Amino acid sequence: MERIPGWLVPLVLAVTQLAVWPGIPLASDDPLSAPAVATGVTATVVVAVALLWRRSAPLVAIGVVVAAVTVGTYGVPLDALLVVSIADLIALYSVAVLRSRRMTLGIAAAAMVLQAVLIATTTGLEDFALEVVTIVVVYATVVAFGRARHRWHAERSTAAGRLAEAEDRRARAADTERHRLARELHDVTAHHLTSIVVIASAAQRLGGTRPDLVAEARGFAARTGRDTLAALHRLVALLQLPDERPGPVTARLAELAEGFRLLGQHVSVQVAPDDLPAATTEAICGITREALTNTLRYAPAGGVRIRLGPVPDGLELTVDDDGAHADGVTGMGSGRGIAGMRERAVALGGTLTAGPGPGGGWRVRAVLPLTSAPPPVPRRRLPGAEHVIDVVLFLIALFPPVAALLVTDGGPDLVGAPVPLLLLVAAVHAVPVIWRRTHPWAVLTAVAATSWLLPVLIAAGPVAPALGWVMPAGLGAEAVAVYAVARYARRNNLTALAIPASFSSAVLASGVTLALDAPPEEGIPFVVWAIFMSVAVGCPLGMPMVGAWLAGFLARRRRAGLEAREHDAVATSTAQAIWVAGLERARVAAGLQAAVLRDTARVATAADAGDLDQVLTSARTALDAMRGLLNGLRAETDPARDAGDRDPQPTTAALPGLADRWRANGRQVGLEIPGAGRALPADVDLSAFRVVELLLAGDTGPVTARVDLTGDPLRISIRPMPADEGGEIAAGLRARLAAVGGSMGTASDGHPEILLPAPMAAHPGGSGPVSTAMTLPEPTGAEGPPSDSPAPDLSGRGPMKAVGAEGRAASPGASDPAGAGGGPAGSISAGTGPGTPAGDDKEVASSPSG
Repeated sequence: MERIPGWLVPLVLAVTQLAVWPGIPLASDDPLSAPAVATGVTATVVVAVALLWRRSAPLVAIGVVVAAVTVGTYGVPLDALLVVSIADLIALYSVAVLRSRRMTLGIAAAAMVLQAVLIATTTGLEDFALEVVTIVVVYATVVAFGRARHRWHAERSTAAGRLAEAEDRRARAADTERHRLARELHDVTAHHLTSIVVIASAAQRLGGTRPDLVAEARGFAARTGRDTLAALHRLVALLQLPDERPGPVTARLAELAEGFRLLGQHVSVQVAPDDLPAATTEAICGITREALTNTLRYAPAGGVRIRLGPVPDGLELTVDDDGAHADGVTGMGSGRGIAGMRERAVALGGTLTAGPGPGGGWRVRAVLPLTSAPPPVPRRRLPGAEHVIDVVLFLIALFPPVAALLVTDGGPDLVGAPVPLLLLVAAVHAVPVIWRRTHPWAVLTAVAATSWLLPVLIAAGPVAPALGWVMPAGLGAEAVAVYAVARYARRNNLTALAIPASFSSAVLASGVTLALDAPPEEGIPFVVWAIFMSVAVGCPLGMPMVGAWLAGFLARRRRAGLEAREHDAVATSTAQAIWVAGLERARVAAGLQAAVLRDTARVATAADAGDLDQVLTSARTALDAMRGLLNGLRAETDPARDAGDRDPQPTTAALPGLADRWRANGRQVGLEIPGAGRALPADVDLSAFRVVELLLAGDTGPVTARVDLTGDPLRISIRPMPADEGGEIAAGLRARLAAVGGSMGTASDGHPEILLPAPMAAHPGGSGPVSTAMTLPEPTGAEGPPSDSPAPDLSGRGPMKAVGAEGRAASPGASDPAGAGGGPAGSISAGTGPGTPAGDDKEVASSPSG
């Protein structure tokens, strides 16, 4: 929702002031002095002009406003500038919204002191105390509402920051995943392949004098080669999953130590903390694994001491060896071991050093911060803006009955009446509204129950029936309670029950009270008379109750809609980052299969055949291939480009290029674009590309995409639809479709299709709509997995079941009579209302980039 134009409030204020004074007196030919008119008009104009800058320079604005109102007050008749005198409250509200709390309180205190001085010098001290109290309440209320708005802006700024962070993660997703995979591959390289090279080299060197070592080396190479191959296959499989490994750090380090003990290392472990965050545990295990691998390379069969313990800065991890050195095993590392360890530490905000130890040997020392700090001790907080607003609402609800009692004090109805008791009843009835935010239903119940206090006191005798009019005067508390339920209650679908609950109680209590004051005529039962009086009271009372509930409901809906749009924008950006990272993992997996797995498999084969030379050759070849893959991952960067260098936003014309990028990675992608070249609205053109990009990124199997541009609506279909177990595709589609008013439908073959509005526009040459067609055949040179990907349930409840023989679709475009669009399981709730954003279109295409 856009803000009120900055010029509107000053204009209305100035026009109203000039119309009231001096406009009305001049129209009535009342005598006015020229200096007074000039002073009043000048002050009004200065105040209006100053308010134009209340948002950009609120401190200057309130200073000028207070000065102008003060000068004008002394230069015109009393209360002549009453309208424009509220300008200082408007300026104070802007200060409260845009400046700090301390500054706001200081300025508010100064303004209240100045107002008190003006009252004392212009109207005297007769009602000075009451007027000062009124000033304090009014100014406190303005400050409270301003600070509440300040917090609202702060929440929106925080949400914008979260979105910016998500966008940054999306932009850096490929690089981040590349570095993460490089560390993981380096761990596998160091732990498995390096140990084979070390043992095989030693066996070759000493085989002439120790023939038994050759047999042991062959057996070790066979076992470790198979373990290495299994580990690499697991890594390829896990490249489609987040990097999460459960388990406490103690067990993880003990497992590492035991593995290296089997290689001849003498490893001791000393661990103090155990309950650590997953990221910290993963970093500790990765650093320890790399440090142990270095000792295996350069100090085999030596002693290694691992210690993990708390220090003032967080956690300290040290890995010390005794400095023994083996000859003939140099040149095996990738040169990135220490750099990888340091990256792990720096990623968590820690530090890492590596060098000679204090007692000889080599030491690796990492200091990592503890991310899970103990909860802070709660401090006593000063009353916030929301507390002040609650108290103000309590005073507003209490004001009508109290004012009525004070105004009629001394009247015949109050002679001998227990006024303190009546004031207490009014306060008890209104005080629950203070807790309206935290316990709205309890507040409504308390207000409804206390509305019966007055009729009970009248029936019991302490209060005269003639004072029954006090009850309707205090029904403002009911309206506040109904608003609170509609605004703050947890279950939104039940809040409408607050209207009949509060209305029935208040109306019946008021009707009984008035019936006691005016007894029925003889022959009319009291119950009937009380119901009649309740109906009389309920007619004017019903609309305020409905209005209060509607105001709370709309406020709740507006806030929830805004928060949902913010959340969906972050979710969409995060989902895109996940897809980009997934594409990078798929590319790395392909590189592993092509460059490393073949030679690693030869290691075990050669060891089983007894060929130690081939074992060493294959292990070194696999190491070289892994090193090349690592170097490629480390060297590839995707630095953020300047805004002026960004590529233009993609459209449907870029879809062939998107398909070609997928094909370059060996995927079978068919693309049909009937009506290609047709002019589309820019937002629809972009959204069509993004929808296809999104659906293609959801899977890696053979696929056929069809984008029909020949009619309105534009139709997009993907065969088969990708699985969506995590609901990311649904979130992206909801955002895209809501942005342009799109929807989901079911094609004639029963499959789901996406519909985007595309009004037919005349061809530039005047010959009607464009109706050309372009079909890109599906290449047949690369084989892909069978087309058995389940269609997605885009509501986020998991994939739908595929149909056909044995649960497999016959072909990428096979008909599915019970498919995604044919029944409840295939319904896609994309949402077409304005409550879901499209996300930011300034994004990198999540397509494979080779």
